[in-house]
Amino acid sequence: MKLEEIKNKIVELLNSTERKGMSRVIKYLEDSDFFEAPASTRYHGNYKGGLAEHSLNVYEIFKRENKIYDFGLSDDTVKITALLHDICKTNFYTTYVKNVNIAGVGEKPVWRKMPAYGVNDLFPCGHGEKSVALLQRLIPLSKEEILMIRWHMGGYEPSQNYNNISNAWNMCKAGVALHTADLESSYILETHFEPGENSKQMSFKA
Repeated sequence: MKLEEIKNKIVELLNSTERKGMSRVIKYLEDSDFFEAPASTRYHGNYKGGLAEHSLNVYEIFKRENKIYDFGLSDDTVKITALLHDICKTNFYTTYVKNVNIAGVGEKPVWRKMPAYGVNDLFPCGHGEKSVALLQRLIPLSKEEILMIRWHMGGYEPSQNYNNISNAWNMCKAGVALHTADLESSYILETHFEPGENSKQMSFKA
C-alpha cells in the first residue's frame, strides 16, 4: 500500500470507533510525523512511513488473533491498542548524514554521504508507558487497554520489569497476543534497509 492509502485506512479505522475524543487523536497524528516517521532507526520499517505501516500490520494480525483465541475484545479496543501502541514514536526520530559504503560485498569500498535516521526524544518517559501517557491526554483508556499498550514490548523491557509483565499478562492475556502481533509484524512482514543499500548488498528482515 502507498503512504496515502495507509494513512487513509488508519484514519478510517480510528474514525469508526465510538471512543470519546478520537477526533483529538486523529488530529494529533496528522499534526505530528506519525504517517511519515520510520518504525525504527536500525531494525524493522526503518524507512519513510514505516511507523504507520507497522501499526496497520499489527492491527491486522491482532484482529485475527482476537478471533482465534476468543479474547472477546471489542473492535474499538483492538483498533486503539494495535494502531496506537507505538504512538510514543511520534516526534521521536530525526535525520542525519551518515558515511555509507555503497560497494557490493567483497568490492573495494566506495563511501558516500547518505541520510539516516537517529533519535531526538522530546518527551523521554519510556516506551509503552509513554504511549499510555500520550493517549490518556486525548482519550479515556480501559484497564485492559492500558495493560496491553504499556507492556506490548514484553521481554524487550528491562529485566526488572519481568514480574510486572507476567502479572499484567495473567490479568489480560490479550496483551500476549498484542506483543506477538508486534513481533510478527516486525520480523516477518517488514524489512530493514541500510542507508544507501542497493541490489548488490544484503537486504534482510529485522
